[in-house]
Amino acid sequence: MLQIMALRILRDVAKDIHNSVYYTVMADETTNQSNKEQVVFVIRHVSENLVPHEEFIGLYKVPTIDANTLTKTIEDCLVRMNLSLNKCRNQCYDGASNKSGSKKGVATQIADKEPRAIYTHCYGHALNLAVGDTVRQSKTMRDALDTTHEISKLLKLSPKRDGLFERIKQELAPETPGFRTLCPTRWTVRAASLHSVINNYTVLQELWDECETSDFEIRARIIGVASQMLTFDYLFGVMLAAQCSV
Repeated sequence: MLQIMALRILRDVAKDIHNSVYYTVMADETTNQSNKEQVVFVIRHVSENLVPHEEFIGLYKVPTIDANTLTKTIEDCLVRMNLSLNKCRNQCYDGASNKSGSKKGVATQIADKEPRAIYTHCYGHALNLAVGDTVRQSKTMRDALDTTHEISKLLKLSPKRDGLFERIKQELAPETPGFRTLCPTRWTVRAASLHSVINNYTVLQELWDECETSDFEIRARIIGVASQMLTFDYLFGVMLAAQCSV
């Protein structure tokens, strides 16, 4: 039943795209929680009223993310949607070599078959790279983000520490939101993680004091994070980065 409903929706989406005549293909790969590679496929088009639409077509599991596999996946999606590559006027991907490579990248392979499909570096990725490079010029913010990322790994990769954090939070700050993992590659979604550090500052400090482990490497990382959280530079850097992320 769900498959029938999904196909009906895709047919309606394909009909709208056909009415718009021209379209843009957008794709990106991601790894799910099972450590399996998936390709996210989106089509952008403009309606007769000049209203832009971005249609999520689906997630497709792939054995590898090399340029040839990604190109074949995109072409297969277009065939299934009954869309001609001749109507494609733009390609939008990130700047990874398998997408934007000048010899064998996805954009090059698609352009060889349809030269009018111009490649555009995704503005979201470009903005994230520019902001990330700019922020890393400031040692205070760079160190604050690196320490916050380390807190994310220590907390979320250990069910025991995560459970201890929740218990301490219920005792000290039950009304505050929980901790949000810092995304190292998406600047625009870091604000939630940075604010969660600020809101749970006392809880996190108590957590490091109560953590017990026989792993010397983990213990050294915990001591390092706890020491950083006692410094003014870290607190100032987190608050400054949180304001810049909004």
